[in-house]
Amino acid sequence: MSAMAILCAYLLCFAASSCCALSSPLEPCAGRRFLMQLTSTVGVGVLSTLPAAVANPDPALTTVSTLNAGPDFTTLASGVKVKEVRVGAGPPVRVGDTVSVQYSGRCLNLNGKKFISTQDASTRTSGLAISEPYVFTVGSGAVIPGLEQAVLGMAKGGYRRVVIPAALGYDAAMRLGPTPDNFQDVRALESIVKNPNRDASLLFDVQLERIKLQR
Repeated sequence: MSAMAILCAYLLCFAASSCCALSSPLEPCAGRRFLMQLTSTVGVGVLSTLPAAVANPDPALTTVSTLNAGPDFTTLASGVKVKEVRVGAGPPVRVGDTVSVQYSGRCLNLNGKKFISTQDASTRTSGLAISEPYVFTVGSGAVIPGLEQAVLGMAKGGYRRVVIPAALGYDAAMRLGPTPDNFQDVRALESIVKNPNRDASLLFDVQLERIKLQR
C-alpha cells in the first residue's frame, strides 16, 4: 500500500470520526457507514498501517509511547522510570547539591507534545547559540519532585531519560518549576494537569552540566 493511499485513508477516517461525534451512539451516522464501507473495500490492514504516536521523535533514543516506558528503563522506589542514556563522571548528585541541567519536557497524554526545553530559541543567550542551563538545588522543593528524582545519582556529563508519574509532576496550580514561558505551551500543560480525568505523566530528557556540591 502506497504512502499516499495510507494518508488518504487516515484523512477519511478523521473526517468520518468527526461526523460521528455529533450523532447518536445508537444509530450509525454517515461517518460510521462510510468506515464500514472503507474497511470492507480496502481491508482492515490499511488502517493498521497508520503511524502510531510516539513521545519523542529522536531516532537516537528508544521512543516512549506508553506509561510503561520500556525494558531498558529502571523503576525507582518513587515510581519514576529512568533510562541511563549516558553515564557521567565524578561525584554523584545528592540532596543539597545545586545542579545546572539542560532538559526538554513532553506530555505523554498529548502524544509526546514538547511543552518546555532549554534548547528552544527563546531560552538561548541573546546573540549566541548557547542555551542557559536550568539551575536548582536538589531537595529545596523549587521544582517538581520527579525532576529532583531524575537527577539524584547523576554525575557531570550524564544524560537520562525519565518518565515522571502525575503524582510527582505538576499540581493544578503549577506552583513548581520549571514552567514554560510560551503561552501555548502553558495552555497545553494546563490541559492535563488541571483536568482530573487526564493523565499528567511527563517525559523528560535531562543532561547534567555542572554540580555545586553542598559544603
